[in-house]
Amino acid sequence: MSGENNSLSLPIAVRGGKADCLTEIFRDEVNLVVWERTLSDECTAFAHRFSREAGVFERFVGVEADDSVEQILPAWALELPGAHAWLADVNEVVEMFGCLFEPAAVGVRLHVLPDTMCPRFHTDRVPARLLVTYAGRGTEWLPENLVTRPGQSGPLPDQSVSEVDIEVLPAGGVSLLKGESWVGNEGRGLVHRSPAPGTSPRLVLGLDWLS
Repeated sequence: MSGENNSLSLPIAVRGGKADCLTEIFRDEVNLVVWERTLSDECTAFAHRFSREAGVFERFVGVEADDSVEQILPAWALELPGAHAWLADVNEVVEMFGCLFEPAAVGVRLHVLPDTMCPRFHTDRVPARLLVTYAGRGTEWLPENLVTRPGQSGPLPDQSVSEVDIEVLPAGGVSLLKGESWVGNEGRGLVHRSPAPGTSPRLVLGLDWLS
């Protein structure tokens, strides 16, 4: 699905309560889609317990069709209550990502972040990235009308915005962030950053497509 390219229009964000809203990412004027959903209590409880017990954790795996996503967790975490419910949710998200973009493989990255990972506002040099924050505060982002873009190709300048203007991706929501490498989206990637450290660590799942 694709709309007509209009270089004069500002990129927009789309939110929806059903999974099929994710297909809106194919519209030229859209650079963020959020499927707003509520996680099960079992899934949420696992995410908070795992993030507390893991402390700091990072793992990246490439997943092809029919591969198990269990490898994203350390062996000890598979024994925690709710682990299989959480893995089933991750598997569903990976399958949806694969159906949307049909990549050769999906790059699955899992972080437990007690500190800020990317404190500056930035764009991603990928076609699109999927994020789910399972525990902690969601990724922060800026509406396009508040973004200061570089005058010509170069790094994104510091953003002069008030804290009240910063949007936050909802915990549990499935978000697609269009990046700079999406054809026709150069200079229009979603501007976002990791939030400041909070009282509890963040558990964040990120998906990219692999060639």
